[in-house]
Amino acid sequence: MKEWASHFPDPEELERELNDYLKKKYGVRIRVMSPMQMAFKGEEDPSAKKSSGVRKIRFDLKPKDLEDYLNQYVVKQDYAKAVLATKVCTHYNRIKLQRERERFGRQHTVGRIKNNILLVGPTGVGKTYLVKLIAEKLNVPFVKGDATKFSETGYVGGDVEDLVRDVVTAADDDI
Repeated sequence: MKEWASHFPDPEELERELNDYLKKKYGVRIRVMSPMQMAFKGEEDPSAKKSSGVRKIRFDLKPKDLEDYLNQYVVKQDYAKAVLATKVCTHYNRIKLQRERERFGRQHTVGRIKNNILLVGPTGVGKTYLVKLIAEKLNVPFVKGDATKFSETGYVGGDVEDLVRDVVTAADDDI
């Protein structure tokens, strides 16, 4: 029995070889993920240090700066641009403040600010484009998903896990 098992590669080695093949054939969007291991990270420079995404936030934009940036690309939609710029800046400045407070041993900030936004409008007015522009400006991943194509796991249609996988891929596994 041991002789039979010795002909099989190590699971990590097999996963690595399969991912190399898939990467050459299809690019980085398709990978084999073993249920017992984290996602394959590919070739990384060992000298490069990768910190967690939250710790490396250096945000110094003001809502007016972000709104001015959006004005370069989107005509009209002034209210949407103002709300998005304000909400995004509030979100990142709150994270920055919280990290500073933690560093000095202070308690978390009190209260909660609603950080969800619902953009409503007809097709082609720039809802997705505004969010995509903000993501590019802030150098954060952006993934667009059509919720009508998803179904419960096990049924015909896309799984919600596919959208999560796309987000992790867009973030270069930096979650």
